[in-house]
Amino acid sequence: MKKISVWSVQFLGLGAALLSSLFVLRLLIDSSFRMVYSFVPQIAAGLDVSISVFGWLLMVRSSSAIFSPVLGSLADRYGRRNLMVFALLAQAFGMFGITLLKGWWVAIPIFFSGVAVNSFLPAQQAYISDMTPFERRGRALATADSAFAISGMLVMPLIGWLIDAFGWRVPFAALALLALFAAVLTWRFLPEGEHPGLREVAVVKMGDLLKKANIRASLVVAALLFTGVGIFMTFWSIWLSADFAFDAVELGLMATRIGIGEALAVFSAALVVDKLGKQRSSLLGVAMAALFFGLIPLWSGKLTSIRIMLVLTVFWLEYSIVSLFPLYGEQAPEARATIFALVALANGVGLALGPVLATSLWAGYGLTAITSVAAVSLGLSALLIFLFLKEKPESEAITQSLQ
Repeated sequence: MKKISVWSVQFLGLGAALLSSLFVLRLLIDSSFRMVYSFVPQIAAGLDVSISVFGWLLMVRSSSAIFSPVLGSLADRYGRRNLMVFALLAQAFGMFGITLLKGWWVAIPIFFSGVAVNSFLPAQQAYISDMTPFERRGRALATADSAFAISGMLVMPLIGWLIDAFGWRVPFAALALLALFAAVLTWRFLPEGEHPGLREVAVVKMGDLLKKANIRASLVVAALLFTGVGIFMTFWSIWLSADFAFDAVELGLMATRIGIGEALAVFSAALVVDKLGKQRSSLLGVAMAALFFGLIPLWSGKLTSIRIMLVLTVFWLEYSIVSLFPLYGEQAPEARATIFALVALANGVGLALGPVLATSLWAGYGLTAITSVAAVSLGLSALLIFLFLKEKPESEAITQSLQ
């Protein structure tokens, strides 16, 4: 075990026990987040709303990102661990509430589940960035981010089986209980961390950050990228259910394939992002995701080809997300939690627009319109990465940020 811990520190930047704990927490948050996208038809029917209305409910959840900057500032001031505990409690409240309500009343607990995601991710990303050296930070963040892929590979099929066997409420209740338990363990055992090189740096005001072109560009990049992500996460289950009569079990199996694609992307990014360069790696991922989104309609009549194209598209989307997080963190390293929270706000804007665009375009114009909008959004994101998101060593970035 000691050798594993030493290897983990040397290669990933964090000890195996701590990184495993962070991974499990992230897996819980990510599973709760993505399940509503993987089983849109079943959950919408259970809530007694149409698919279009469910798209608006997802927008309500994503709109909770408006509080991300405030929560990120709190994490910078009062500690990342405290915000992670708060997020887990909000997740438990939201998931329980969803099981008890129907129709538009679900907007209240689903909003809280969004607050959970938008407070947890910036806090954990800042926590990991604070505790790992620059040259291994991409690997550490990628390892935690791999939980999203694992949730697709392993958790979504289980949730699909639970929905099919026991009804849609059971997975929500189970995840709520797990979130409550995780909050207690996090508060009790997870150490509060602080980057020693940033202890003396004053907290930067959000207004000062937003005056910088690279920060504003980072937010637009995130919004455009996650518009594409939101479209992808929403449209594939609707499309396969409508055109190929997929049920919850089949959607869960498709989620496994998508999760495998995400896992491969995370591992690929973890291996190359620090060596290839965070900007070049991000640019490659976003450009390729735009390309594959544009190619999806060419294979719309062949189920095997559709599965392959969906996996390839999500590979490059996930590769882009993993590559961008360490790049975002170096745009203003003296205020990482605030930056990640601002990025979470922008991600929320994209995730709010994506499902609404996907459901509306599906009803009015069909598959090609959906994939074209996603491809254009990602193409614009790639252009902004090339123009504005430069990569600097941490010491240089801190010096420039304080000038």
